[in-house]
Amino acid sequence: RSFRRFSPEYRIGTMIPCFFISAPFGNYIRSERTISVKGTFTLHPRGNRLWSVLSTLRYSRKHNGWVNKLGLPNPGLQKGLSSVSENPQNNVMSIAETERGDFQKMNHIIPLDQSLEINLSCPNIERLSNINGSSTLPMDDARFFTKVKSRKWCIAKLSPLTSPEEIEFVIEELGFTQLHFSNTLPVNGGGLSGSTLIPFTMKLIDIVRERWGERIEIIAGGGVRDFSGVSDYLAAGANHVSIGSVCFNPFKLRKLIKSLEI
Repeated sequence: RSFRRFSPEYRIGTMIPCFFISAPFGNYIRSERTISVKGTFTLHPRGNRLWSVLSTLRYSRKHNGWVNKLGLPNPGLQKGLSSVSENPQNNVMSIAETERGDFQKMNHIIPLDQSLEINLSCPNIERLSNINGSSTLPMDDARFFTKVKSRKWCIAKLSPLTSPEEIEFVIEELGFTQLHFSNTLPVNGGGLSGSTLIPFTMKLIDIVRERWGERIEIIAGGGVRDFSGVSDYLAAGANHVSIGSVCFNPFKLRKLIKSLEI
């Protein structure tokens, strides 16, 4: 099926959906029909990404999903910028802070036209003293990025456990108008992705649509394995859909991307 066959109720206003390949899969997978999210990058290098994936990523039958304990391994911000420099508007760079004030320092380095996804919710990074006493959101210096109006994408990636009060803070205080629901779910073994996230993401979509209507652009992800998962999120009120765990299956991924042809 093609997106051309969607009936109007799957759209929010006149916006045409985009399909994001979440980090870390966006580092390796490219398609003219998708937007790749590269990263997640931190101010300074953190370990080896490939080794971390091989040593910590596991499928959990108990949770019916993939569990990782990566801890944001990456070559650092400067290397990350070189990987997205060819097309800074459409190559979305995922970033996160690990020390208080990192976002402010990164803001001085990142070009004003570079599209960003601000990872506010990695469950494998020990949190600092966060806004509202939250265990899922880092410091509020993320507002530096929303003050720049020349970026095509400036997305806040949030935890499935984000409260309505935290969403309000992100929108009204930090100034984000593009939200990604949701990051991995914290479990004892690390961060869980997959179909378990669906009810959490649906609830967060409902919260935003009820309070802010169409003001906010929503990227929905978690458990998207086929075209029905895409249409369910769009029907629930998402503007765009994020693809993650399905990238482990090249056949399913190819079939899914082909079905998304606009």
